[in-house]
Amino acid sequence: MKINRIYLRPNTQFSLQFNAWASAHRINVEDYQDKADEADAAIDGLVIFNENQEVDREVAEIKSLFDRKLKPIHNIDINGTLMVGLSNLELWIERNRCKNVLFIASDAILNNPNWERYLVNIR
Repeated sequence: MKINRIYLRPNTQFSLQFNAWASAHRINVEDYQDKADEADAAIDGLVIFNENQEVDREVAEIKSLFDRKLKPIHNIDINGTLMVGLSNLELWIERNRCKNVLFIASDAILNNPNWERYLVNIR
């Protein structure tokens, strides 16, 4: 992935796992402060991992914030085809020139066996 910085919501199980992945790939990670007025000023885009297009209330609120600010959003259904999801993510990053991206998901996604497949194969 051609990303400079990843933003993650603090204190979530998803963030802990994704932070470990980012550290292994030498990508800088910062906490996303969603309560600040200009919390997303440095963020170029939003990636939402979900199961069957379902997201919890907090994820939906963040998505709505990015929608209002006309920032690019990409949804990845981890129950879909792995290679299609990964190649679409890379194309989305490239086409939208996203260098600083917020990655979010509900912690419930960690119970899905497909999540581990995605995490292992993201490049």
